[in-house]
Amino acid sequence: MIESLIPKISKRRSFSLFIILLICVFPSEGQNMGLRINSLAGTKGSLPFWMWANQLGRYSEESQAVQNLELNGTYRTKIGESYFSFLGGGRLNLILADKSDIRFTELYGGLNWKTLLLTAGAFADQEKYDGLSTTNGNLAASLNARPHPKIRAGFNRFVGLTPWLSIYGFYEEGWLNDDRYVTDTHLHRKAFYFRIGGASSWQVTGGLEHFVMWGGTHPVYGKLQGWEAYLDYILAKSGDENSLATDQDNIIGSSYGTYQLEIKKSWDEIQLALYLSHPFEDQSGMEWVNYKDNLLGIFLTRKEQQPLIKSLLLEYFHTKNQSGDTHLALTPEGTLHGRGRDNYYNNSVYRSGATYQQMAMVSPLFTPVRLSDGISMGFENTRFSGFHLGATGFLSETIHWKGLLTYSNNFGQYKGDGTDSYQPSRKQAMSLFELKWMPKNKSFDFGASIAADHGSLFDQGNSTTRLGAQLSVRWHILN
Repeated sequence: MIESLIPKISKRRSFSLFIILLICVFPSEGQNMGLRINSLAGTKGSLPFWMWANQLGRYSEESQAVQNLELNGTYRTKIGESYFSFLGGGRLNLILADKSDIRFTELYGGLNWKTLLLTAGAFADQEKYDGLSTTNGNLAASLNARPHPKIRAGFNRFVGLTPWLSIYGFYEEGWLNDDRYVTDTHLHRKAFYFRIGGASSWQVTGGLEHFVMWGGTHPVYGKLQGWEAYLDYILAKSGDENSLATDQDNIIGSSYGTYQLEIKKSWDEIQLALYLSHPFEDQSGMEWVNYKDNLLGIFLTRKEQQPLIKSLLLEYFHTKNQSGDTHLALTPEGTLHGRGRDNYYNNSVYRSGATYQQMAMVSPLFTPVRLSDGISMGFENTRFSGFHLGATGFLSETIHWKGLLTYSNNFGQYKGDGTDSYQPSRKQAMSLFELKWMPKNKSFDFGASIAADHGSLFDQGNSTTRLGAQLSVRWHILN
């Protein structure tokens, strides 16, 4: 079986050899490597939600039993006496399940120069809020799906312009190379943030992230506009006479994004963060017509090393408004244009929506992913509300715990008459509890977790209870 999986690695072989060559040429200033074995099992032919969600696409909801052998590591070194430094990393997974696979979940290299960073490959965003958030604090960019190949250029941190003002941002182009409705789709992403305040005072961070799916080959319309229309895509303009009719009437490509806001304050013993992520799909969302739709969160973490409760997070999420239940609205000029029924992260042309490898790249609460002949066709449920609680801490000096509890009320989508596609709504509760034993002065740690779901979201409206358990062992080869 392993021999049949080897060709899947060959597509990335050249890049892998390049990373290994650089590691051999330049001596290391910082590196780590770990080997982990995970064993997961669930009832009813599937895993509970929090055993597969936000796991970088390593586990499938539809797998009842999974064995995962993972080798991961990062590497960083300064190049000579210059300001340049090289970084690299990878995560190789051998998955034994109903659909076995061997793959580089992450594989990337980067070049640092002072405050600038250029990174290429498949890499995940940095984890925030101790990994307790439903979507890493950003509705449009979670740690749920496997990272896709991309190139990102930008700052490696917030850069100070004055003692009280700093900025951060990046520009990214990626390629969605999975099996999808529009093949060879590109994914553009750019972000800009500003921060007011110093580390010892209140800090206010605000910004905007913009995503565009563009190009590729449509099964009906053929090859879509590519680089010749690039500026129209990234500037969110309407298409020209060579564009699809829908792109001439609206914005070309599949464009979406978020407004991001965080307010942070640090005291002697505790740090507080309040955050908001507001989605937009078009002009109505950018103008806050859908002001009710947000991810709102509060995160508290103690500076004490090993308290019983180290971090606590509470989130409220709401995506039901979507700029209203009427798609077309009358303009002052007497014409009709789209305003409501935004149907977040789905698109009529790019029908796979904001998914990669059949999993949500956005918040995993946008689910289930609809499938047709093994190809994702967007999200069945985009309108929901609910709350989420996450916490971590220590039972002793060597035993760490983590808990997650989520409740959602799901309404599906707006139908043509403005009513809900789920009638009645589908309620879902999802939970996980994890313990990790980290013996002193040892290179191993051991983990065990249990999870349970109850509700009607995942089984065509039928009320179902799913149970699951996971055992893990990790060997810290290098620290």
